[in-house]
Amino acid sequence: MKIAFLISILLILSASPAIAGEKYLRNDGTEIQYYLDNATADNLLVIFQGSDCNSVRHMESVTTIWQALAPDSALLTIEKYGINDSLLYSSGERGDCPTKYLQHNTMAQRINDGVQLIDALKNSYDKVIVAGGSEGGSIALAVAKRVSGLHSVLALNSGSSSFQHDIEFSIKQTVPEDQRNEALNGFRQFVARIKQSQEPFPANVSGHGYAYWKDALERDLLKPLTSIDAPVVVIQSQEDKSVDPEQTRREINRIISNGATHITLKMLPRLDHGFRDSNGQSQLKNVVEGVSNIINTK
Repeated sequence: MKIAFLISILLILSASPAIAGEKYLRNDGTEIQYYLDNATADNLLVIFQGSDCNSVRHMESVTTIWQALAPDSALLTIEKYGINDSLLYSSGERGDCPTKYLQHNTMAQRINDGVQLIDALKNSYDKVIVAGGSEGGSIALAVAKRVSGLHSVLALNSGSSSFQHDIEFSIKQTVPEDQRNEALNGFRQFVARIKQSQEPFPANVSGHGYAYWKDALERDLLKPLTSIDAPVVVIQSQEDKSVDPEQTRREINRIISNGATHITLKMLPRLDHGFRDSNGQSQLKNVVEGVSNIINTK
């Protein structure tokens, strides 16, 4: 009787559920701000937001993806370094980004935070799906490279392998012709200074500091695709003006041609970076619902 009781206790301990509110610290001692909604669900969906200076808690697109992809799952979202949900939402560039965010937010830091939390929580769930849009898609791919046992990965409009290339593409698509060369030259001079620098210098360009730019410009954003051990679905809008759709298509098809059978690439016509159609209406819900069967049955 005592042995049976002991075994039952051990089984309960080994299958302890995820606890929303558990604290997790970075190597520098700061606490990772995260949210775990519907924590007692069977499966876990992790969604990474894009590159903007906003709390993930205020991103409607995150809720849309959750409800369209896996509404019955638990949802894990993670704040960027220095941000919490007291920061009110703002579209476009803003002048009140927290100093700690500008100093410490990098893709590397976001990836580390994601890996740490998913590794801590994944054994509490049957399936773990990782997803993200724009920069969040790149974060999802990089996290998936380092976390074993994932069910599937979804990257939405995350673009090509080169951060610099996609920004230059965006400048060419969005800046008026009479200002384009000046904008390109200014950006390229900034990139050269970042790449050549050996010491940090003050910078706040497009809501990002020196550490962010140094990290992002040195990354191959599609390299993780070659070594992820879970099925990956990449969605890319063909009318995207923030990243280069054609370059993305070529590079991912090259990876697939080289033997990466776990990757599915879907190019979507007539939609922009935010999955808006020609009337300005968001099709994000329909897009994600369209691939939910692929994601959930792989």
